[in-house]
Amino acid sequence: MTRDQLRDGMITDSDEFEAILAEAVEKAVEADVDVRGAWEFRTEGSTHDWEVEIVELARYPDDDE
Repeated sequence: MTRDQLRDGMITDSDEFEAILAEAVEKAVEADVDVRGAWEFRTEGSTHDWEVEIVELARYPDDDE
């Protein structure tokens, strides 16, 4: 069984945030959601409003996976 970072994860540093963000984007792409563009949202339980911009980067044949 694999751990679901989106539900079980505690974010205490930028590396953990990046890992959870990557998992969210990958799951959305696998579900054929076009994640590219600007996403505006308000977090639950706080007064913060956010905008996240997702830009697909070009891959070159010699890029590491």
